[in-house]
Amino acid sequence: MKFSEKKIPIEKLFLWDENARFPDQYYNSDEKELLRYFLSKPNFKLKDFIGEIVTDIDLPHLEKIVVWDSSEKLIVIEGNRRLAGYKLLANPELVNDIDKKLHSLLLSKKKEINIDSNFLLDCLISEDKDQCYRYVDRKHAKGNNQVNWLEPEKVNYSKRRGIESQNSKIKIAIINYVRKLDLPNEIINEVLGQGYVTTFFRFVSTGPAKETFGLSTDENGELTFTDEEFPDKLKVIIHNVLQKEDFEGNRVDTRELNKNPEIKTYLENVKSEDLPKVNKEIEKSKSTDIFGNEHVKLGTRNSQKAPIIASPRKTPSSKENNILFGKSLALMAGKVNDLYRAILNIYDKNEYDSAVLPIIGMSLRLITEVAARVYFDENDPEKSKKDQLYNDFLKIAKKEMSLEKESVNYLSLTSDWLDGGNNLEGMLAKYAHGNITVSKDGILKNSFIIGEILEYYFKRK
Repeated sequence: MKFSEKKIPIEKLFLWDENARFPDQYYNSDEKELLRYFLSKPNFKLKDFIGEIVTDIDLPHLEKIVVWDSSEKLIVIEGNRRLAGYKLLANPELVNDIDKKLHSLLLSKKKEINIDSNFLLDCLISEDKDQCYRYVDRKHAKGNNQVNWLEPEKVNYSKRRGIESQNSKIKIAIINYVRKLDLPNEIINEVLGQGYVTTFFRFVSTGPAKETFGLSTDENGELTFTDEEFPDKLKVIIHNVLQKEDFEGNRVDTRELNKNPEIKTYLENVKSEDLPKVNKEIEKSKSTDIFGNEHVKLGTRNSQKAPIIASPRKTPSSKENNILFGKSLALMAGKVNDLYRAILNIYDKNEYDSAVLPIIGMSLRLITEVAARVYFDENDPEKSKKDQLYNDFLKIAKKEMSLEKESVNYLSLTSDWLDGGNNLEGMLAKYAHGNITVSKDGILKNSFIIGEILEYYFKRK
């Protein structure tokens, strides 16, 4: 068998220093240093997770820890954040010298659940590290093959559990109000569905909308507003979100309107006088199928945006393409373009020297990290202070590029990555640590995907 199941005391399990969560400089660090790093990153939410462990200590483990038996020690390949939480609860002294407040909290939580270093975790063990990687690929690259709830489903769950916040109440009220609007059901379902609902709620349920339109809920949970023109303006907003632009051609999406002041300015400029234009667009978008059924769709992913061509376009193939990044990229001047040129120069001079391939692999990870830093410097300066950004950047790229799949003819390799069938993130981590046998074919294929990502965000205008 490739795996065996066993309950193992947490004192026998070790954090994995090659975990993609840790920067390269933490390779070969001792466990205390790794725990310190976990605690130093608020986005890992380790303190919150510790609270969840205590709350649910009586529940059987839903997911097993994946452990590699290296013959020297038992290393956790998947489940490091969970293991860190249990280790801190079992031994609060690990943080006594770095966080007195957390140390005190851990001591009190430890007493609640009576945990020590002999606490058993359900584990899957294998001597084959590559087999363990399969779990990492499935969970972190493919999202555990789960279909995440959209915003309406999340707020419905909160409501039915009786735990909705004031913000959830607003969202529930907006959903109910939108469903009663004098709009075709297909358009309502479209704006409350995948690809649009997150943007829609960002515009109509947050602070700027509450302030601009006076949104609130009454004692029955119904939506209230002080702007008498809000119903008409809401229809205009729905049109703009689906079309990703307003009637003056200005972009309406979270890339262009990603901060509250920008959202507020947009909302203040929405005009109820544009409603006749919305109705006209709806009429134009109506179509009838071969059975006589009428359909209407305003979203940018509909057929009206598709190119009119005589024969079907084939997805461009990357087969037999030995050009790094798939083609010559015309990028905006700056750090990303400078590094791209340098990597290209190294590759072109050493194309047939396999000894250079590991360097190219590491360079792919580097340019993705640099691109991430440039992106967050412009869009989220606070986040750009993190040590590692490429994973967060790739998550955003995957989400935003997926929205354009119907209108952009991506390479089949890129489409596969967008659909979760390619573990680009995992491969970049392996390139950086040098713990993978590098092939030219693999390097090229991953560079093609990165090339399209770079072009998406940094193409010269």
